[in-house]
Amino acid sequence: MNLIAFISEKISLLILHLFCVIGLVLFLKIMGLPNSAVVLILLCWTFLLGAYLTIEYHQIKRKHNAMYQAIAELDQKYLIFEVLQKPSSQLEKVYYSLLRDAAKSMTEEVGKAREAQSSYKEYIEKWIHEIKSPITAIQLICDNHKTEETKRISQELHRIYYLVEQTLYYARSETVEQDYFIKQVSLYDIVQSVLLSQRTTLMDHHISLQIEEIQDKVWTDEKWLHYIISQIITNAIKYRREENSRIHIDSKTTDQGVLLSIEDNGIGILASDLPRIFEKGFTGTNRSNIQSTGLGLYLCKKLCDKLGLIIYAMSEKDQYTRITLFFPIGKLTAEVSQVLTKL
Repeated sequence: MNLIAFISEKISLLILHLFCVIGLVLFLKIMGLPNSAVVLILLCWTFLLGAYLTIEYHQIKRKHNAMYQAIAELDQKYLIFEVLQKPSSQLEKVYYSLLRDAAKSMTEEVGKAREAQSSYKEYIEKWIHEIKSPITAIQLICDNHKTEETKRISQELHRIYYLVEQTLYYARSETVEQDYFIKQVSLYDIVQSVLLSQRTTLMDHHISLQIEEIQDKVWTDEKWLHYIISQIITNAIKYRREENSRIHIDSKTTDQGVLLSIEDNGIGILASDLPRIFEKGFTGTNRSNIQSTGLGLYLCKKLCDKLGLIIYAMSEKDQYTRITLFFPIGKLTAEVSQVLTKL
């Protein structure tokens, strides 16, 4: 609360005191008191009123600042009731009681929403694991009866499997810290595993690979990093150029950490779109003719944030797109640090 707001709130009290002062002055003049005595009484009145209002203003200001600081430190703002000071006036007690009831109701609603979300997440995960069985069965049938049609079916199955995996990781992205295991992993092994899982698609689209020596090892979760790199490779394949497509992968060690870069020579990204590619649902203006959910890079960014990694992109339309993952040394996020202390 600022001083102007406080004075405007006390305007009725000030007007009342003004009338009282006028009445007192008239009474004292009628009683025949000298002007010096009247002035002294008015000064005392003004001083006492000013002191009272000054003390009250600072008390209210301290109380407001304490409330703002308390709510600023809360992650769940609806729990403000738990950190408020006990009320002193009757009006504050009424507001306190109302806020307590509102907070209790909100807490119950949040609990119900979290329970429903948890149940839905469990159902999605169970459904995904169940749907993988018929996908695998269809893929085996296609592999054992290779024709042009089964080849096309295999391609569509690969896309279905990719979307199913994306759904699984999206469902788990809110609780990554409950599902990851931090250990030292080889970047080369993970990159090789990703390329091996996508070898059929790479061969079908005649995409050449240029892989530099990747000898770096990093501390991270192998499963989540596998998905991040897989998503980047999938995008490189999806947004390839028609002829002479290539993907170049290399790593570099610096004093600050390890850089893993994945670059393609595809259709690129417009400069105006580049700052938004990690936003949820953003598909770009020059990629409207390509099927896209706008979730892939959004999930990559979200998972990197959870794992304490940094992901950034560079691109030029019709020239290249380079996605770089940075594994910092000694600059882990608080969540990852907590996990590491438990290992």
